[in-house]
Amino acid sequence: MFELAPRLLAVLDTGAPVVVATAVSMTGSAPSGVGTSMAVLPGGQVVGTISGGCVEGSLFLTAEQVLETGEPALERFGFDDDPDDPDAVWAPALRCGGRVEVLVHRVTPDDHLLVGALRDAAAGLPTSLALSLEPGTLAAVVTAPDGCRDRVFVERSDHRPRCVVVGAVETAVAVTNAAAVLGYAVTVIDPRPVFLTDERFPAADERIVGWPTRVLEGVHVDGTTAVVVLSHDDRFDAEVIDQALRRGAGYVGAMGSRATHDRRLAELHALGTPDLDRLRSPIGLDIGARTPAEMAVAITAEVIAVRRGAAGGALTDGSGPIHRRAARTP
Repeated sequence: MFELAPRLLAVLDTGAPVVVATAVSMTGSAPSGVGTSMAVLPGGQVVGTISGGCVEGSLFLTAEQVLETGEPALERFGFDDDPDDPDAVWAPALRCGGRVEVLVHRVTPDDHLLVGALRDAAAGLPTSLALSLEPGTLAAVVTAPDGCRDRVFVERSDHRPRCVVVGAVETAVAVTNAAAVLGYAVTVIDPRPVFLTDERFPAADERIVGWPTRVLEGVHVDGTTAVVVLSHDDRFDAEVIDQALRRGAGYVGAMGSRATHDRRLAELHALGTPDLDRLRSPIGLDIGARTPAEMAVAITAEVIAVRRGAAGGALTDGSGPIHRRAARTP
């Protein structure tokens, strides 16, 4: 639900209710993870997804009923072939063979605890919400989860990860747009105010005009931070990379040719930069990208691969489950 917070709040702030469907349990192969949500807004507009199309039609019908009655529902999708759960009723809707339970409940502007949690999530603040899945109390906020621990779903939202883009070049515009769609709080840094404008970078949370090495010193960097160096400027590129690696940024990538990369490496070795094996340069996955938009896809795809610990190759060349399980507390 928290990934939809801005869209939900835009409706709730008008005084209208919304219906949210959230995956609260998932086993086997499935295209998304626990906590993934879709919502039905006034007028029947759907945002978000649970399974990429397998169960959304059925959930839409359930959501219409929940919107009208206010009574939450716990829907189950999959196949009823589990010998340990012979009494379960599962709708055979997941073509990938997995099973999923989905909580469908109505949220109104008067649900102050829920709305408050949504506001915190939209602001990038850590927040959590506990919902009871017990019959008769579905979607009721649990204040003492120890009392029914086995049937409580806790959704958490950590702080928004940050993407720091250095260099207000045209590719940076596309990278900023793509990173914002992925949920990153984007900071763009460039010493040239003529290029770093609101009009060019409307998706950026911060546009900071200044010398990149000095600006980066005041920007929070941690293991969730992606630092994307697109500036092609020998005056500060190596020092920015050095600082990002020393401060433990989760992803550090730099644009440039292989000759530029070799030249930077020599500078970085001279600086005594640690963890040079973590530097992604030349930046991006090899997808044959040519245009700024294509390069943004290659770069953000590599950011995702590094974050997930994936090799970034073609799925057709691999084997086993295609959906990686993220480490997530239910």
